[in-house]
Amino acid sequence: MNKSGSKFVILSAMSCMLLALLSGCVTQTYRNGIPVAEEDNEAAKSREAFREISRVINSYKGEYADLHFEKTEKIMQEIADGDVDTIKEVMNSPDSFAPPVLMSYAVQVFRAGNYETAMFWYYTAQLRARSDANKSLDRTTHQGVTELSKVYGTEIGNFAKLNPEKLEITMKQVLEWDKTAVRKYNPKWVAVLGSEAKVSTKIRFIPEDQYAMADSETRRGWEQGFQAVLKKLKEQRDEKEEK
Repeated sequence: MNKSGSKFVILSAMSCMLLALLSGCVTQTYRNGIPVAEEDNEAAKSREAFREISRVINSYKGEYADLHFEKTEKIMQEIADGDVDTIKEVMNSPDSFAPPVLMSYAVQVFRAGNYETAMFWYYTAQLRARSDANKSLDRTTHQGVTELSKVYGTEIGNFAKLNPEKLEITMKQVLEWDKTAVRKYNPKWVAVLGSEAKVSTKIRFIPEDQYAMADSETRRGWEQGFQAVLKKLKEQRDEKEEK
């Protein structure tokens, strides 16, 4: 692997990670082919995630404290609470918010019955979060992104599994949109998900002039990874139909 490629997630590993996120879902009940959220469990999981973030935030030092991630956490909580003004703000300027906010927003959109729109924003957030992790020199941020995705992606992931054609359309839209959309948030937010945030005061990140390359490489790996996932999902569906 060349020097540039070594900075980014290996494509086969990306494919395995995506399949795990789509497949490793909790047991669900379904209505009209759509997964019905287990509201109590999901709400409890979200609350625990917020509590854990708050505990970590209180221990941030130096450059990590300067990120003021508590503001992002507050917006996420307001969205989860159904704050209409906050939700409208995110709707009107999605590029201004870090991926965790878009994930929280996607969950609310999904529960309102707008499943395909929810998929778009959730996978946009997931793509950007992975891209931001690829800019971090603390490789443990990737595990943090995976855990964050699990917290917010259960319902949407189950829907995507049942609708691979819709997922395919959504992924094409996400990749095309992300090529031209201007990210206005600070990608260093992802540093709070890494283990170094608990013990360090300095955020280790690639130079800013390499951000565009990281985003491009991540989109390329994301596309290849999802093609493998979609193929697997369609094969599994066809096998069930044959039986």
